[in-house]
Amino acid sequence: MRELLRMKQKYRKTPMNLFFIELLIVLLFMSIAGAIVLNMFVMADRKAVRSAVYEQALTDVQSFSEIYALTGDLKASADRVYGRECLTAGADGSFTAVLDEANKPLITPEGREAYGRLMVRFSETAEETVCGRYSEVEILVFRTESKADMIIEQTCSAYIPSFAAGNGGSGDA
Repeated sequence: MRELLRMKQKYRKTPMNLFFIELLIVLLFMSIAGAIVLNMFVMADRKAVRSAVYEQALTDVQSFSEIYALTGDLKASADRVYGRECLTAGADGSFTAVLDEANKPLITPEGREAYGRLMVRFSETAEETVCGRYSEVEILVFRTESKADMIIEQTCSAYIPSFAAGNGGSGDA
């Protein structure tokens, strides 16, 4: 009789133990799936932030190009788009602006090193002609972490006529 009672107790415990084991396996799978989904959301958020920064950089480059096409002045165009005194001169004659994650220019060298996310490099070539001045600016936007990773490359030009040539549009024909 004791053997029979012992077998009943053994069988009563087994279904309960299996239920808990199944529950633990389901929780394990759910936690792994949750971790994967959470990782995907974090990666999507990072890509969205990076995309917004790049989109703002592209808008700034287009604004610079439009202003430069009208004025032909690199420093004045950069001052209007990025803010006053944002450019630093390079040894090769190019100018550089370093931007933070909100695409605001960083003025101090320490700030550029610590908070710089994007670097905008301007290289200008100019040619004086008989009728005016023709100039081109090559604009390159890099991530500061790797200068090999170019985001935007654009060339814009400006032609500023010289009114000293000819009659200067005075209307005297």
